[in-house]
Amino acid sequence: MQIAVIGRGDSVIGFTLAGIRKAYETTSEDELISKIEEVMADPDVGIVVLSQSDFNALPSRLRGTLTESVKPTVIAIGAEQSVEMREKIKRAIGVDLWK
Repeated sequence: MQIAVIGRGDSVIGFTLAGIRKAYETTSEDELISKIEEVMADPDVGIVVLSQSDFNALPSRLRGTLTESVKPTVIAIGAEQSVEMREKIKRAIGVDLWK
């Protein structure tokens, strides 16, 4: 299983420097949506990382799909805290890492 990062600017570059091979920089909302759909269909991807601001800018239907996805698990990171991250990880791997 691989980690994929999709987004704009520095966040993608940082993950690339950390060794993530599937890092995709996007410049528009249409490009972001297209890349998300492509990565979601990739059977090798187990975790998709997006910035919270990019996630919030997505159409509500796509946000709902990403929120409910178990494989790959979608994690939104950034200045805004994702209250659902613990539950998403627990659902994805079957273990509560905070216990």
